[in-house]
Amino acid sequence: MSKILLGLDIGTQTTKAIQISRDKDNSTLLAAGYIATPTKAFNSNTTTDEQIMSDTINRLVHDMKVTTTEVSASLPSSKVITRVIEVPIMSDDELASSVEWEAEQYIPLPISKVKIDYAVITKNQEINKMKVLLVAAPIVTIEKYMRIINLAGLNPVALETEILAVARSVNQSFPTLDNLILLTIGATTTEIALLYDHNMVYAKSMPVGGNTFTRAIAQELGFELPQAEEYKKTYGLEEDKLEGKIAKILTPYTNSIFSEIEKTISYFKEQFPKADMNTIVVGGGGAKMPGLVLTLTKTIGLDTQFSNPFVNISVDPNILPSLTPDAPLYTISVGLALKDIS
Repeated sequence: MSKILLGLDIGTQTTKAIQISRDKDNSTLLAAGYIATPTKAFNSNTTTDEQIMSDTINRLVHDMKVTTTEVSASLPSSKVITRVIEVPIMSDDELASSVEWEAEQYIPLPISKVKIDYAVITKNQEINKMKVLLVAAPIVTIEKYMRIINLAGLNPVALETEILAVARSVNQSFPTLDNLILLTIGATTTEIALLYDHNMVYAKSMPVGGNTFTRAIAQELGFELPQAEEYKKTYGLEEDKLEGKIAKILTPYTNSIFSEIEKTISYFKEQFPKADMNTIVVGGGGAKMPGLVLTLTKTIGLDTQFSNPFVNISVDPNILPSLTPDAPLYTISVGLALKDIS
């Protein structure tokens, strides 16, 4: 029997949704869509604004003609702490009893105020160490998202951090590439992650995103934000356009991202000296900025590709051409819809 799940990515700029049916090894796209997120409501905790958010989600799923109420949704990267920690090899029971103590060293919030999840990702018997992916989300944030989704008439069966959904989506799209750098540029944050043997072994979130680029252009050129946004989308990092003015404005911000990618590559070489890693996969709304992929390839020296989460998913050929230009935008929501729910 096929399992149908809605992946819901509530972003600061846009809310994306994907409905996928899964039957054994086959995944079929049933519906896709996005809608502008009411920014003021997104950043508010009032009952009225939560209702506005839920009404927006309800409108989206209604327009998409969604046929399920079961939802796997993302929590904002800015609110979730994701760490890969190293601990001595221990049994599952021992890890379960000690994980909160381990988490206290990495989480700048009282343990009583967060929900912690974890997964063992690698074990090294030679040095008796294992790497554990640790995720902690504030309980108040989880409860807020649960309320909003329930108000929209949907049933939240899973909540997870965005980067985990990205990793799942990219593993589906690039099954033959064991080792990857993931770069996800959202409106307010950029996430960098490292996949080794299809497992996430490193993750970092940066408070730089598409909105940062837009504000920098607006401030430098004296533009209003909508005009700055259009210049970003039109010229981006292309040095042969508009005499390279926009690229020059954006370079300090993109260089900070590229620097973190280089540190991630150094970490990979240190941790896995016998392994090869030649690919960067770029997703998120900021992935489409002109010149980004070419600049990344030239600067870092690795093959850089757009995320296309619809690869290896059955999609109606009549709608695929309209989805492809926005494919990187759906990376998180596809990963959410592919989550295994018992």
